[in-house]
Amino acid sequence: MTLWYRVLICIAVPFVFIYLWLRGRKAPAYRQHWRQRLALQSFPMQARDGILIHCVSVGETIAARGFIERILQQYPQLPVTLTSMTPTARSLAQQLFGERVFHAYLPLDTAGAMRRFFNKLVPRLVIILETELWPNLLRTADHQQIPVLVVNARLSERSAKSYQKYAWLIGPIWQHISWIAAQTEPSQQRFINLGMPADKVAVRGNLKFDFQISEALQQQAQQWRTQLQRPVVVAASTHEGEDEQILDAFAQLLTQQPDCLLILVPRHPERFQTVTQLAQRQFKVVTRSSQQQVTAQHQVLVGDTMGELLLWYQVADVAFVGGSLIERGGHNPLEPVATSTAVVSGPHVFNFAEIFSRLEAVGAVKLVTHAEALAQAWQQLIAQPQLREQMVAAASAEFARDQGATAVMLTDVEAHLPPSTSLVRTLTMMQRLSPKPGLEYWYDAQALPDFNSEFFSADYWAQQNKVKGSATGRATAWFIEHGEQGMLLRHYYRGGLVGKLNKDRFKREPIETSRAMAEFSLLLKLRELGLPVPQPLAAKFERAPGWGYRADILVAIIPGAKDVFQRLQQASLTAPEWYRLGAAIKQLHQQQVYHSDLNCHNLMLDNAGKAWIVDFDKCEFRQPGEWQQANLERLLRSFNKEIKKAEAAGSVFHWQQARDWPLLLAGYQQDQEDPAVTETSA
Repeated sequence: MTLWYRVLICIAVPFVFIYLWLRGRKAPAYRQHWRQRLALQSFPMQARDGILIHCVSVGETIAARGFIERILQQYPQLPVTLTSMTPTARSLAQQLFGERVFHAYLPLDTAGAMRRFFNKLVPRLVIILETELWPNLLRTADHQQIPVLVVNARLSERSAKSYQKYAWLIGPIWQHISWIAAQTEPSQQRFINLGMPADKVAVRGNLKFDFQISEALQQQAQQWRTQLQRPVVVAASTHEGEDEQILDAFAQLLTQQPDCLLILVPRHPERFQTVTQLAQRQFKVVTRSSQQQVTAQHQVLVGDTMGELLLWYQVADVAFVGGSLIERGGHNPLEPVATSTAVVSGPHVFNFAEIFSRLEAVGAVKLVTHAEALAQAWQQLIAQPQLREQMVAAASAEFARDQGATAVMLTDVEAHLPPSTSLVRTLTMMQRLSPKPGLEYWYDAQALPDFNSEFFSADYWAQQNKVKGSATGRATAWFIEHGEQGMLLRHYYRGGLVGKLNKDRFKREPIETSRAMAEFSLLLKLRELGLPVPQPLAAKFERAPGWGYRADILVAIIPGAKDVFQRLQQASLTAPEWYRLGAAIKQLHQQQVYHSDLNCHNLMLDNAGKAWIVDFDKCEFRQPGEWQQANLERLLRSFNKEIKKAEAAGSVFHWQQARDWPLLLAGYQQDQEDPAVTETSA
């Protein structure tokens, strides 16, 4: 991404909102949810740390329906957020998936908006349908180490030339993409020619070949056909400039088939009323939105609702695929192919040239250039049901071998996001409680079914004689007995010189990224990765009077565990114990987890000798780098600091760098197996 792009996209923002306002005169939905266009909205806690799927418009949403359903089935423990750019796609997503997914507009591609969007949603995977590539989106995802998959990707020759022409503006975007699942070999080669590494793009087919018409939809369509008992043609996804030609063709068809019904479905909702009025000048019209029954007197049904196009294809004997009598480029004919409907189209189909070429090669489509030819094609196919059946059979046979794209694209998702076990707890499973503005609790109701706000008060537990000990560091943390669930209650304090002036207030920030909530979220994710860290139970955010906020966290106590500092006050560690400590740190680093305060107080060993790592305040995922070595050096300094303090105090601390540190490094470097380490104390 170049400086020119960043400047121009910011300049374009006011004009985008002017466009939305003007378009909103005909389609009021364009004037809604403007805050989302700049990522100024809030997301529920349960939407964070999931899968983001971007379907720019209606076509991509319909194509991805089966794929999204499989994602929801395969990752029930993760939230799925669908984004779009148009109100129609947003409305369709809500119809298809309801409350099973979260919905939002993808913000405009400014650096600030994308940064806010990703900071609020923190997705673990981004899936983009087809080729909706925005430089700031890709750069932000890459910066936050979030894989980006482009699936069902198609790149026409015309689009490839546009990417080449404006490469000076958008910059090297291809390096930010993790994987591209291309529809066809020509698309694959175009992506490679533009700079996508050849080992990160493969041909996976087209999701629309996997259309499965539900039994419920088939039954509904059969009811319509039984009720109508007349020939039906559908003109689908029509645009301004071709509706007049379609209505003219239908008028000619009525001279041969006077009982025929035309189902006219405009592409854009803001044209519903205009097209209805246009049809009413010549014909007896009924609209779908009126919920009136279609009678024998009605000649035209205007499909002015969303999400029912497959139904109209299933009802019709013949389908005309719009956007093709004008130079719009046409729409995907695979939907009527899936409903076993004969296909007619105009000549302008460059958006789907490869699919139409295959249909034409096997005689499965009729291409027409004007209204009279369209009327003739309709008449021929209505009069010759055997010809319709031949075209439908030829189309079905041609694309039968292309099915299976959904399954293979799911394997691509699994390569970047392996399925979790049923024991995993994720953020979407947590509960949120907000008794008043500025006060919020997150908690795991499975672990704490009786949770209440008093759980964060040490006095509350003391009154019940449930405080069983404390740990001192920067401040006191309390060990709480609660049924079978032992807990550690920790309040967040400031350190260093600042802490002498400001004990426990932190600069105001979004609740989701505040200290306790950030650590709570991170611990869930680390446990999902199988890392040896404690289970988070609850977190608290409370806005402080005047300025800042305060925070607390509850985590599960690791049974029988003591920190290494305590252990070394009593005795030396065995060689296997040092090895396991090093191996645990290596696990952390292999998953690119940066620990901001790795010291001997935050390393623990339980009764079985298993190593644990605790206290993940201000920790995060990072790209591999020098910080990993710095983590080890910080840990070494903490051991040497404690031995000096012990010597000064005349106490004992069983640490010898020359003896113990190489054993820990052996575990970190994994240059020998744990069982081979001898059980000797130094």
